[in-house]
Amino acid sequence: MKRFIAAALLLLAAVVGGYWAIYYGGLYLPADKSRPLALPFRTVGKELQCWDGQSYTPLTLRGVDVSASMPGHYATAYEAGEKDYLRWFQAIGEMGANAVRVIHVMDDDFYNALYTYNTSHEQPLYLLQGTSVEDQVGNSAKDAYDSGFLDSLLKDGKTLVDIIHGRKDLPAVGIQSGGIYRRDISPWVAGFLVGTEWSPDTISYTDHSSIRSGSYQGTYFQTSPDATPFEAAMALVMDEITAYETDKYGAQRPVGFLCDPSCDFLEYQEIYARQLEKHAQTNPEHVKAQPPMEAGSFAAYRLFDFCADFSACLTPAQQLAIAPLLAELPAGQPYGGYLALLGRYHTMPVLAAGYGFSTSRGAIVQGRAPLSEKEQGARLVEICQTLETDGWAGGFISTWQDEWERRSWNTAYAAVPTKHYLWHDLQTDSQGYGLMAFAPGEEAACTLDGSPSEWKPEDILLEQDGLRLSARYDAEGLYLLLEGVSPEKPAYVPLDISPEVGSRSCDSLSIAFQRETDLILCLAGTDNSRLLVQERWDPLRERFQYETEGEDPFLDFPEKDSTRFVPLGMAVQNPLLVDELTPETRALQRLGVWEAGRLTHGNGDSQSEEYNSLADFCFGEGCVEVRLPWLMLNIGDPSAMMAHRDYYQHYGVEFKPIQEIWIGASQGDAEEEIPMRAFRVKGWKTLLYRERLKESYYTMQAYWKGRG
Repeated sequence: MKRFIAAALLLLAAVVGGYWAIYYGGLYLPADKSRPLALPFRTVGKELQCWDGQSYTPLTLRGVDVSASMPGHYATAYEAGEKDYLRWFQAIGEMGANAVRVIHVMDDDFYNALYTYNTSHEQPLYLLQGTSVEDQVGNSAKDAYDSGFLDSLLKDGKTLVDIIHGRKDLPAVGIQSGGIYRRDISPWVAGFLVGTEWSPDTISYTDHSSIRSGSYQGTYFQTSPDATPFEAAMALVMDEITAYETDKYGAQRPVGFLCDPSCDFLEYQEIYARQLEKHAQTNPEHVKAQPPMEAGSFAAYRLFDFCADFSACLTPAQQLAIAPLLAELPAGQPYGGYLALLGRYHTMPVLAAGYGFSTSRGAIVQGRAPLSEKEQGARLVEICQTLETDGWAGGFISTWQDEWERRSWNTAYAAVPTKHYLWHDLQTDSQGYGLMAFAPGEEAACTLDGSPSEWKPEDILLEQDGLRLSARYDAEGLYLLLEGVSPEKPAYVPLDISPEVGSRSCDSLSIAFQRETDLILCLAGTDNSRLLVQERWDPLRERFQYETEGEDPFLDFPEKDSTRFVPLGMAVQNPLLVDELTPETRALQRLGVWEAGRLTHGNGDSQSEEYNSLADFCFGEGCVEVRLPWLMLNIGDPSAMMAHRDYYQHYGVEFKPIQEIWIGASQGDAEEEIPMRAFRVKGWKTLLYRERLKESYYTMQAYWKGRG
């Protein structure tokens, strides 16, 4: 009996040990090298090809980036489940897309859903699988050969090879996903892409190291004589990924590494390079696939507005070196002919690994006004058409869904950094790139259509002098209904949010208030309505006055009860390039200011033919509905109702919880103090939301479905 128990325990230990060695440790027997390689995808010249079971056919990838991002959670929490991915894949396929891209290892729900979708649909969704390093490593002062950087890419690459072949168990550690990966999705994986977003500092630090070499000679990839140390690191990673898949599974697929305009191969004149912060170069042509790499390689670029007239800013030597490619660039195209140049330059397929446009109110790029969902779709179609015209092998719209947890440089300071995923900041441009929006609540708190039908008696806050004011709120903003008004006669709605600052009057409007007021909503018709902020509580002044006006905001700041109210502004990038940096031209390089508080009139009902996704207010018959985004009210975490404190008492942005917002209303010339009433606010602990396909989704659907 003892021998039996001992033998059983030994057998169990052997089974457990073998399981661990195979699925955790990566133990394997080399593939039979006498059998031909499995090549579901390959590159030939500038063409990406797919094996259809009988022959190779050209493939153009029409794709979108997908993440695990959902409201109320960080994307790294991987809250999205298999049913969510399946629902999204169904919509993506119905849009006419044939591919999706992920930028790192996903949880097993994603790959299981992709397998289920592809085995039940005639047209599958191909996958471009990315590898990445953590932000804290990628943005650190280390080079690409640091163990945390290079080893992470190598480990991720091999892990992903096992995952797509369905032979991996991966524990979830920290922000890393995990799961039991048993679905073989390799027939639909079009390639591996090394990198998500490179820091130009990392590239420059690597390339200027005295101990690094640009030479790499591997079995599947080698560098050219003029390659840089960073490119050699990319060649090493690409070689190791290919070697692992070839040796273990007898399969290959194309591999590439990421580039973008901030680190492409182009060299700019010093004056422009400094203004553009362009000091790093990478060139996929310097990493050469060798004969054993039968699947080939590709170039991939993230795309974004970089320099409107980039070719004129190149160094004379660079212009001479690529003169034939610069001839007759279609400057009227998106990115000023940049796509045409890359299409002409590369000898391999070129993919757009992420391009998009935001529909957020604060999405101001290159001096451009915010885009509506309709305009977003038109711009995306324009990019798609240009990619096809310029001979690219396809591209991926970034992103499929809006991502509430994202932050932007010009708004991050104003929000509580650990709670931004709990609400939708309409001011932050990086939250609005999706083709699918998440709308707060199981149903809309208010549809901005100028109809009071959805409002209830319990929403009424104030009734006086023929006016009736009602209020509601959700995860996007504060909603107001003002009845008894018309577009022809101005109306004023004072708001008291902060108990630490505010004024009882406004000199420029010659009005007074029952309480110390921080903000004034001025409704002056459909074209001239705006939100004003008391100058002491103006976050733009405190955070960006030096960058926008060249003055220190703390040297001479306003009094707590200042009666001066100013337009609510937002700092934006100044796109102007100058030929010479002088004290005068340096002033032009300071940040620009966009009046974020200027309100857009329109119909906010997404079911209406007159829908305007940028609508802030809508006049109806004797009434007006208004939505004020939380960040415009200086509330940096509405889920806990955390409002800004006095900037000059606390030396920067600090937060304090509030329990009420005092709101008033008056129309025309108010001879007496405008009455105000308290509106109770308590935030939320449970975040409810629903999904909504944007107008841009249907625009892309019409274009891609029309292409066949």
